[in-house]
Amino acid sequence: MSRIFFKKGGQKPSVFATLGLITACLTLLALVIAGPIYRAGLFGDPSSDPTLFDLQFKIITVAFRLMLVAASFTFIGLLHGRFASRARTSWRGITAALLVAISAWPLGSLFYRAENAPVLHDISTAPADQLTFRTLPGRSYEVNRPSDILGSRLEPGYLKKLHAAYPGLGSTPLAGSVTDATQAAAETAKKLGWSVVAQDPGAGHVEAIYSSPWFGFRSFIVINVREKDAVAFLDIRAVSEMGHTDFGINADLIDAFTSALRTRVG
Repeated sequence: MSRIFFKKGGQKPSVFATLGLITACLTLLALVIAGPIYRAGLFGDPSSDPTLFDLQFKIITVAFRLMLVAASFTFIGLLHGRFASRARTSWRGITAALLVAISAWPLGSLFYRAENAPVLHDISTAPADQLTFRTLPGRSYEVNRPSDILGSRLEPGYLKKLHAAYPGLGSTPLAGSVTDATQAAAETAKKLGWSVVAQDPGAGHVEAIYSSPWFGFRSFIVINVREKDAVAFLDIRAVSEMGHTDFGINADLIDAFTSALRTRVG
């Protein structure tokens, strides 16, 4: 313990551990800027200025790179403090290691999703049908920009890409009337923490917004219930507000919703 908290025999804390602590603190600062501060509207309203998503992701990218640098410095600092004759392991290295571990989970999982998720952000259990928003604005596209429509249903080959990425998506049959099924859907959405902004049980229509806990990535969700052969069928569509790839979040939202709904209605 004396090697960690006290100077002993001329040994000083490793400079690499100090650098690791500084960069780890900068990583957490970037995470806060890209998360809660961004969500608070410090840079503006992303719903009216979609370019802010690019700014947010640039900050997240900076945080990820800082985390890698912090991890390298911290690792070298711990080795330096352990084996160098004039350096010692200090609380700085231990703290830096903890901060790197704290920031590694959200950043690592996000970039893992970014690398492995399909480039899609408009996910629907009935992609050939027009599950349209009535209250929410949805997302507008510049159709002349291939990079803007990438991952949307406007992209050539969208249906083929969607079915290849998520072959299990499909309508959910439910017992009861359209009205009952729609009410159950709205209550399930609320239970999952979604913000229900519109519901019309008689028309089988629900709209909701999902917002991720830290970064505030939003998805607009529309739910449609129709009756066929005396059975209610539910379809759901989730569209990422930021476009391009949704990191697989929308498919996860649909899976979580349909599982919770089936459990609810039995």
